[in-house]
Amino acid sequence: MILATVGTHEDPFDRLLLELDRLCDSGAITEPVFCQSGYCTVEPQHVACARQLPFEELQQKMRDARVIITHGGPATIMQALAHGKVPLVVPRQARFGEHVDDHQVRFAHKISDRVFPIIDIDELGQLLATYDERVAALPAGGDGRERARDFANKMDALCVDVLDRPRWRFFKHRI
Repeated sequence: MILATVGTHEDPFDRLLLELDRLCDSGAITEPVFCQSGYCTVEPQHVACARQLPFEELQQKMRDARVIITHGGPATIMQALAHGKVPLVVPRQARFGEHVDDHQVRFAHKISDRVFPIIDIDELGQLLATYDERVAALPAGGDGRERARDFANKMDALCVDVLDRPRWRFFKHRI
């Protein structure tokens, strides 16, 4: 199963959902696709969707997915990595009205050694077709999934370290 998630930002991310539907219709994708579609305005014919999912249900779908395709939101990317997946990251872009600026594009480039960024949506089909080979070719532990988990653990440790600093202790109790 392929899981796609567009996040909860209020601008639609129809570009990703339309491309997934097109790839399913053409036969380029033959496995089931599920999308957390948020504020998308299109109704795909070949992709099962739910606008929002309870947190635990989304986590279960992440565990079950062979591939996770996500927008460029750091929290969702870290969740995918924590599940041992190397996500395909399709950042929202300002020029398509998907976000206010291109911070997701910059973030995807910044962590491109840990994820597969897709800036041009036309590359999605090819990356999906070669996903397993690309993950297996990643350097370090095992098939690349161990590397993704290690990165997520490092990010968790960094966040804990920041919250333990004196100026953040006040806020830590409110989180």
